[in-house]
Amino acid sequence: MAKKPAKKAKKIAKPAKKIVSKGKVVAGPVSKAKMSSKPRNTSTLSYTQSEFVENVRAFCGLNKRSEAKQIVEDIANFVMDSLKRGYKIPLMGLGKLYVRESKARTGRNPATGETIQIPKRKRVRFTAAKALKERVL
Repeated sequence: MAKKPAKKAKKIAKPAKKIVSKGKVVAGPVSKAKMSSKPRNTSTLSYTQSEFVENVRAFCGLNKRSEAKQIVEDIANFVMDSLKRGYKIPLMGLGKLYVRESKARTGRNPATGETIQIPKRKRVRFTAAKALKERVL
């Protein structure tokens, strides 16, 4: 009776080793952030572009800040191109971005009181998803 071939052992992924250079960790496993960091400008509570990129890097678990910056730039270019073509963009768990054309209308100059014609134009609109409304509002 012939012997059955032995099963190959499954390879187990080993965690990445930390590479230390001059007392600083250069590369190694990056843990994902569970919360966003607080913006430095506390008066307006808004992130700078640099802070936003750093938060993306931490949330995605990326090693390099340049990788996060490239991802943010690529997503921004994709969104602009899609909206320019008239497509609606679903942002999972956040809502929908789309372009809407407003109608031409008459307005009034509050300083002089004269009526003026306001031409039609395109505007970017965002509709918040139910999940976003429940968590934020």
